[in-house]
Amino acid sequence: MSGIPESPPFDGQTNLRRVRKLIFLGLSLVLAILIVYAIVVSLSIGGSKSTSSPLVEASGIEVGGPLVGKSAPDFTLSPVSRSSQTIMLSQYLGHPIVLNFFASWCVPCKTELPEFAALSKLDAGKVQFIGVDENDTRAGGESILHQTGVGYPTVFDGSGQLELPYHLIGLPTTMFIDSKGKVVVDVAGQITPAMLSADIAKILGK
Repeated sequence: MSGIPESPPFDGQTNLRRVRKLIFLGLSLVLAILIVYAIVVSLSIGGSKSTSSPLVEASGIEVGGPLVGKSAPDFTLSPVSRSSQTIMLSQYLGHPIVLNFFASWCVPCKTELPEFAALSKLDAGKVQFIGVDENDTRAGGESILHQTGVGYPTVFDGSGQLELPYHLIGLPTTMFIDSKGKVVVDVAGQITPAMLSADIAKILGK
């Protein structure tokens, strides 16, 4: 009939191309959003690295380590108690040392520290116990020391500056150092009372 415009013929290929184009644009948008999200998360993690702990609770017990037979790296740190007086590892040379790395967020640390506290009193004058509160807050360190009854010198390493020189792979970690400053035993993981006594005997030369 004249005067009535005819409908354009149905072009299936054209419509299919349009659908494909829309799908492609949609997927591209989703991909762009995911990339932006990943960048934001990465920056967020990087920005909070100084306040979170790169260390974890040690799984099981690992005896040995690259420092065994070598001199323990010296350090100078302030006490957990916020005292202005610093503590140096080297000031205790000439005495066998039990050096224990711990943190308030470490559950195995809370379990073994009371034994360290008790044995440090029994072996007073023979062995020097030193604690290092690693990757923690001072408030957390003060709390766990109070809870576990630790009274021997304990320094604060909130920034984790001793992780690399001491090759720390997890907490707790305990190093047994002889009177000459050499690491005799390196234990990563919760140490048993029997192991603690046996390893102390090694640095005493028994």
